[in-house]
Formats: sequence, structure tokens, C-alpha cells
Amino acid sequence: MTRHWMRLCIVSLAVILLVGCSSVEEQATDGIENAKIVFQGDAEKANEKVGNLKVFLPTGFAIENASDQTNILLSKGKDSYILFVNPNELPGSRLYYDLMIADTNLKIVEKNTFEQNGRFGFATIIQNSEDNFELITSIGGIKLTTISKQHNIALNLEHMMKIVRSISTN
Repeated sequence: MTRHWMRLCIVSLAVILLVGCSSVEEQATDGIENAKIVFQGDAEKANEKVGNLKVFLPTGFAIENASDQTNILLSKGKDSYILFVNPNELPGSRLYYDLMIADTNLKIVEKNTFEQNGRFGFATIIQNSEDNFELITSIGGIKLTTISKQHNIALNLEHMMKIVRSISTN
């Protein structure tokens, strides 16, 4: 009788854990939608400065010392993010998107583009390895990228678009 209850408990725990974990597709869909909502909304007020560049960083994010105005290294815990700022590209620039699409070696899981008020942006999820995904958010000449675990995709894309959206190169 004890074995029966033990098996029942293990099966129940496994079902609960599986229901709590979302698939890559669910994380990707949620993440892209989060990025779209942030892109279309108002920019967050800057709370950090690198040289003359002002940027909003969500709670837990920090600017690394080796950063300059065009290549900013960010961290949150053990995760690293690279923010590229090309001041020569306008907010409507498709440069980063076109370069990504031209790379036929990328395993794009999901991507979406956004346009509003002369701005062009996108969010993309690229399979990097079996359980790691490269995330990219971009608006014009501003691009932020990181490597993410599956369960962090949606939240990371939201935070990343908030950062990118907060930067004005005008």
C-alpha cells in the first residue's frame, strides 16, 4: 500500500511540475507580445547614464565598467547583456533586422517586427543550443542581445525592450 501512495505522490508531483513549466513556443509567444506592448507604449524614464547616453535599467540590472557609449555591457545576476548603440542609424532603420535575416545559419524560433511613429523595431528568439536561446530586441540603431534559458524568455524580452525603448539617439 505504501508503494501505491508513493507512486501516486510522484506522479502527482510530476504533473504539477510539467503544468507549471511552459514550452518554448508559449514563452516565445508571450515574450514577443510583451516586447510589442513595450514598443508601442511610452518609454520608461532613464535612471542610468553612460557618457551622454541616458538609459532605463529595470531592477537588478547593472552597467559593467568596460562599457562605452556604443557598446554597453549589462548584467543581471549571472546573466550578461550587450547593448549596441549606433547613433548613425535613425529610429526607422532596419539595418540590424536585415543583417539578421540575411544570416541563413540562424535557427530562428520566432520573430516579429513592429512599426510606430517612424520607429522600426523587432524581437527575435534564436535557438543557440538545446536549452539556450539568443534573444534580440532592437529599435532602429539600438540593439540588445543576451543568451537565455527557456523559462526566462518572456520576461527577458520584456525587460530588454524596456531598455532599448528608453534610449533616444536624437
